[in-house]
Amino acid sequence: MIDSYLRELRNIRITLVILTIILAFTSGNRTEIVHDNTDSNWPQFQYSNMVQLENGHFGVLSGDSQARGNEQLKIYYYDAEKNEVILKKETPLSNVVEVFE
Repeated sequence: MIDSYLRELRNIRITLVILTIILAFTSGNRTEIVHDNTDSNWPQFQYSNMVQLENGHFGVLSGDSQARGNEQLKIYYYDAEKNEVILKKETPLSNVVEVFE
């Protein structure tokens, strides 16, 4: 009776070894490598920052992370009596920097 158990365990072990070998040879051929080095993969981020000015005025600085010199400054005025925001001026940031230099 012990011989029949040992024989059955040996058959199971042989079957497992054969299945492992088959899986080892057939599973390695499914690798796909894609090389794409274009710049279109990198996102371009838009940003917008608020700048506090004085007397109810504030500015919104907006631009693109990829394009230098494309930043815009929009100056708004908040009228507390009417509870509304009014666009006063829109100018490129390069013009504002030149004024202060």
